[in-house]
Amino acid sequence: MTSGKLENIIKYTKNLNVLYVEDNIYVQQQTIKMLESFFNNIYIASNGKEALDLFNTENLYNLIITDIEMPFVDGVSLIEIIREYNKKVPIIVLSAHDNKDYFLKTINAGIDGYILKPYTLEQISQTLEYIIEKYDLEEIFDNLIKLEFNYFWNKTTNQLYKNSCHIRLSKYETKLFELFIKSNSIIKSYTEIEYYLFEDYEENTKRIRNIITRLKIKLECDLFETIYSHGYSLKYRQI
Repeated sequence: MTSGKLENIIKYTKNLNVLYVEDNIYVQQQTIKMLESFFNNIYIASNGKEALDLFNTENLYNLIITDIEMPFVDGVSLIEIIREYNKKVPIIVLSAHDNKDYFLKTINAGIDGYILKPYTLEQISQTLEYIIEKYDLEEIFDNLIKLEFNYFWNKTTNQLYKNSCHIRLSKYETKLFELFIKSNSIIKSYTEIEYYLFEDYEENTKRIRNIITRLKIKLECDLFETIYSHGYSLKYRQI
């Protein structure tokens, strides 16, 4: 694989949140060194039960990479349980077992790649390239506006996401994001916001403040910052 092709893969994988599940500490440490070539955000679980606890609690993972034979909950069971609740998250198996029964079980459970240990950078790259194409990550990421606190705005669908989770917005909340993002603007005045949202203007800005307050509660953060005596700014992520 050429360096240019590898760089293009990393362009789309580096910001993914990855849950890596492996009970062997030595294998875990060695694999992480390889995975760090592709991902900036790697979360580690040492068995299937720990992985399920993380997956159910955090709900922020864009990719799962797992071993098969593990204590408490094995890899096949882990995949089957996850697939009951999430059909879309990509799953890759890294395993020392070339047992046909294991392979068929994981395929039937719904995985996206099965890589035998000892694996190489080339094998991982090819599997990730397949996932990028299968899940249209190029189109998705090229249309995402990165915001602070791990929020994304999808320009194609005009929807807000926290990691991979869709955040439901009201009509006026959606229009507020659209105003900033369509004009590629960081700061908007009270007047601009009022006219865009309500097609009129009120001196006390109470309507805007109510929308911003509801968003703060819903998102549990301040994506919109007050610019004193002027308006609001949208917090874009600094890359």
